[in-house]
Amino acid sequence: MRKLIKVAIVAGVAGGVAGAVQSFRKDEPGEVVKQKAMRAAGEGLAVGAVVGFVLDRRTRRRKLKKLAKARAKAGTALTAGGLVEAARAAIPVIEHAVEVARPKVEHAARNAAERARDAAEAARPRVEHAYEVARPRVEHAVEVARPKVEHAARAAADKAKDLTRAA
Repeated sequence: MRKLIKVAIVAGVAGGVAGAVQSFRKDEPGEVVKQKAMRAAGEGLAVGAVVGFVLDRRTRRRKLKKLAKARAKAGTALTAGGLVEAARAAIPVIEHAVEVARPKVEHAARNAAERARDAAEAARPRVEHAYEVARPRVEHAVEVARPKVEHAARAAADKAKDLTRAA
């Protein structure tokens, strides 16, 4: 359950950032940027939830397999006496190691989400600047291309008329 939540949050944040960046690149108004960012965040959240669920299930299965193997080893070690005691002593140590690692993993996930948020905030002025720089160039390209496109359209229409007359 923990991986489900962590991966869903990280994927949702990443999806929202990706949606916002794509909208900025397309020169869309602020409201559309928000809508696309939220939609992408929702999609990322859903995908992250599915991936997290699968990871949780895998982790659970692996833990159960390890436990089954440990129990099987303990059963065969019953004949060896000293090994049984060693296995029994190792189980709490292993469980403790898992509990110690868990907060570190959670902390890493929180840091990753914060860094993704910070990266998005840091990228925003650059994206806005790129937009401001690119917009006049695109407008100029449209102005230059418009007469050529209109001429080509007229020529194509004239050619179509000639072909329909000939047929």
